[in-house]
Amino acid sequence: MAARSALLLASLISLTFAGETRAFRTCDADNSDAFSASTQYVVGEIAFDPTTGLASGTETTYNHSNSALQGLGECHVTYELTGSFEASSGTLVMDARRTNHSASCPPEFIDADYPPERLYALLIELGGDGNASVHLADNGELIALGEWSPGSTAYRTRETCTMF
Repeated sequence: MAARSALLLASLISLTFAGETRAFRTCDADNSDAFSASTQYVVGEIAFDPTTGLASGTETTYNHSNSALQGLGECHVTYELTGSFEASSGTLVMDARRTNHSASCPPEFIDADYPPERLYALLIELGGDGNASVHLADNGELIALGEWSPGSTAYRTRETCTMF
């Protein structure tokens, strides 16, 4: 009983002092919520046919901001993807068309960071254990991890933080 009470007291003390060093989402800095900060991550889902070479899917970028000017909130932007899949190399070359964004996204933010159309060139490594890694095809940079099953993959990038 004494150990349980000590654990409860330690938890209460840590919660009391935690307010002094709170962080905004994944921003790794003391009191990052005291500054303007934003975080971003991408979730993709792609279906592909190794026989026909056709591929399609979606990729959505999630933006979170604690900026007083924009208000505490979330803004997401979705692209529809269509293109081709080369099975022997795992290369996806896809046209991306912006099709949706949340109403909370400021129009100037969308215009500046999300063009109506993009080109994606990705290299997907499909592991024997059902895990997948997603790389940029031009330089091999690892950008996301995910899972795959025959004919589809889903992935998510790390959440990154920008403080202003």
